[in-house]
Amino acid sequence: MGVHDNPAPGSQFDIIPLEPGCPWYSWSRPNVKWCEENLCAWITAPANTWSNVAYILFGLIMMRQAKKMKSPTLHLFGPASIITGVSSFAFHASYTYVFQIFDYFGMFCFVYLAIVVNFRRSNVIARSQQKVVFWSLVVVSTVLVPILGYFDLPYQLLVLGLVFFTLGQEIHIWRMSRKKGSHVVAAYGWNALGLLFLLAGVTCSALDATRVWCDPKNHLYNGHAAVAPAHQHRSVLLLPILQTVRLGQGYEGSAGGRRGRLKWNDEAQPQAQPSS
Repeated sequence: MGVHDNPAPGSQFDIIPLEPGCPWYSWSRPNVKWCEENLCAWITAPANTWSNVAYILFGLIMMRQAKKMKSPTLHLFGPASIITGVSSFAFHASYTYVFQIFDYFGMFCFVYLAIVVNFRRSNVIARSQQKVVFWSLVVVSTVLVPILGYFDLPYQLLVLGLVFFTLGQEIHIWRMSRKKGSHVVAAYGWNALGLLFLLAGVTCSALDATRVWCDPKNHLYNGHAAVAPAHQHRSVLLLPILQTVRLGQGYEGSAGGRRGRLKWNDEAQPQAQPSS
């Protein structure tokens, strides 16, 4: 499966090959090497690998909460979070290019779900279109990863760009919600905390990648695994998405002088809006 001493196209750091005879020795390496030393084992980077269990647990919790709340929207994020955790677990465990692409597939599943949900919240797409739009975006973006690598372009920027696109969507939805008579929801009680997660994730990963915070022998705690989950392109989505998908109870009437708002889900749409 590839040549052991050839990293993937578009490598940004010195890619250290595994020793001959190691489980993943004959596989092609990815285009990035995090600080943690890769061991000659089935799990080559324990700290970076096991930190992804948080995504799996988080997904199971969301699925459990979705069942209690009877929220079809929240139920979608549970499997997406699990796919993200499993794919990233496989990548960091194997230190291979093939599973790096799988890791990006998992990230795209989670990020594009947030983007499609925001499209629905802002009435950009109809309910009948959301599955086609979601899978089209995921497949096209996954195919783009090896193409960008072939041209020596850092495909990490693709996910980072999507995160900022999601933030732009939230700003747009917030502006729409402030218009008189708008039925679009923008509740941001946890958004500031979500931005702190983004800053923490970006900082820790950058310190790891630049070797400013780097102890290769530490297989319990390091820069890339410091935040749980500590991935700069995912952390921004954690609490803002939770806040978004909890909005699934239909139309909320005025209370205490505050204007009523639509809480988004697939079943509840305001009568003032055209049906989709």
